[in-house]
Amino acid sequence: MRGKKIIISSLVLAATTLLGACGSGASSESKDGEDVTLTFWNGFTASDGEILQEIVNDFNENNDKNIKIEMDIMTWANLNEKLPTAISSKKAPDFVALNYADFAQYVENGAVQPVDDFWDYKGVDKGDFKDTAVDLGVVDDQQYFIPMQVQGMYMYWNKDLFKQAGLDDATPPTTWKELTEMAPKLANSEKNVSGFVFNKDGTAPLYNWMLANGGKLVNEDYTKSEFASPENLKTLKAIQQMIHTDKAGPESISGAEMDNLMNAGQLAIEINGPWLNNGLKANEIDYGVTTLPQESSTGEKTAILDGVGYAIPASTDSSKKEAIYEFLKYWNTSEIGKKWSIENGFPAYLTSVENDEEVKNDPIVTELSKQMEYAKPYLPGFTKIAAINNDIINPLIEKLLAGEDPEKLMNDADKQINQMLKE
Repeated sequence: MRGKKIIISSLVLAATTLLGACGSGASSESKDGEDVTLTFWNGFTASDGEILQEIVNDFNENNDKNIKIEMDIMTWANLNEKLPTAISSKKAPDFVALNYADFAQYVENGAVQPVDDFWDYKGVDKGDFKDTAVDLGVVDDQQYFIPMQVQGMYMYWNKDLFKQAGLDDATPPTTWKELTEMAPKLANSEKNVSGFVFNKDGTAPLYNWMLANGGKLVNEDYTKSEFASPENLKTLKAIQQMIHTDKAGPESISGAEMDNLMNAGQLAIEINGPWLNNGLKANEIDYGVTTLPQESSTGEKTAILDGVGYAIPASTDSSKKEAIYEFLKYWNTSEIGKKWSIENGFPAYLTSVENDEEVKNDPIVTELSKQMEYAKPYLPGFTKIAAINNDIINPLIEKLLAGEDPEKLMNDADKQINQMLKE
């Protein structure tokens, strides 16, 4: 991990002791054939959680190794609040789903086990995985989580609202500049319709926009901020112009509130992940979805690849590891990958799923999968990203949307990031 610091804590000491005893050689099945029970935490609280439960139930009923998974679903925030303490007190689940943005901190604290040996597990074909999906779970050349899903940010548009504004409902903006010009035209205050919303916790769209404009958050080895730059100032000014000046949308709104507007047919354009698809379908919104806008002047396509992966806490006994790998192998079969992609609208990260005829004929999955060709993980192994987002960038976004000076906000954030990198 770049710029990695050695942190001594009760969590690390507990993790180090437990990791010393871990290995992949032990069998997950008891000698007398008794069931092996695995506990599993994740944050899939929406319709995706129901689909996940179906898959887990199917595994429990049909696997031939006496493995039963007991799943506990909670919000991602609750999971990240409970998990470190649970690991240090040896009360953690046997395995867990972690968001890409969160898992590097667990690696730095010694709270999760390396899982490189999964690729040697019988029946696992690493060659079927997209390299970028595998890379999401790598820190310091070691694998710490196995892909569960991959995603990015995508652009959704309400076709009815485009028609009402006199715009072509088949032609959404393709560049960030076009988005800033089109969004105010789609807003209609009399009907409580917003053209575009930039949510106050919108670090993902911000970083994608910055990336398209050639901007950076930190330098290559994560030791110095590069947030103060002409490229990033251009991005910040464009966002403020669209929301604060041109009134394309509200100045203070959360991501959840943004989704509610889109699902209610009161938002014309939204940038969000694949999970938005099911809500729009359920609310019978006539919508389109496509890849992110780009920066027309460069011709280079950019996008940030995000995802969720399976990790094994340091507190998990080595006797459970083979059973966990059996489920992870099952998850990464073509059948399950296809089910998850089609029913949730997620891009495929297994080549066998991508090449499936039904998947190729699914318009949503096919469209979102285009971004997989150029999307890349953002700041891999960077342990400060969550703290920078919560303590520095999210407050900056709120102030930016409220009309405060973009250059001052940028320079102040640059100083704060540098200070955090020294801690």
